[in-house]
Amino acid sequence: MINVSWGILLWVLATLLFRFYGQLFLIPGNVPLLIITFILTIPLIIIATYAYYYLRKIPESKRLMTSVQIALPGMILDIFSVIFFDKVFLNLHTDSLPFFASWLLWAYSLILISGFSIKIKSN
Repeated sequence: MINVSWGILLWVLATLLFRFYGQLFLIPGNVPLLIITFILTIPLIIIATYAYYYLRKIPESKRLMTSVQIALPGMILDIFSVIFFDKVFLNLHTDSLPFFASWLLWAYSLILISGFSIKIKSN
């Protein structure tokens, strides 16, 4: 349940970020800024997941399930964020919706990827 709560908290924070500041970095037509936004998401997700795994002492064997528990609540809640995009994100132009939806897929994919263990075999 704590993992789900962490996922909901991350969703709230991301939603508030886009609600109040999305117009600063989610600008259709500004490809370099969009690329930077997507790239900067990587360290943010790494911090939000790996720090969580470390602080909660989640073993590698349970990280995949934990990543699903973190991502799934936001994925479900963002169904409504996308459907009601023009009412939730008043500061964003409707042309931003495809980029917003793409960013959501990117961020949730990164969360889920963080749950996979990387095993390096030595000879």
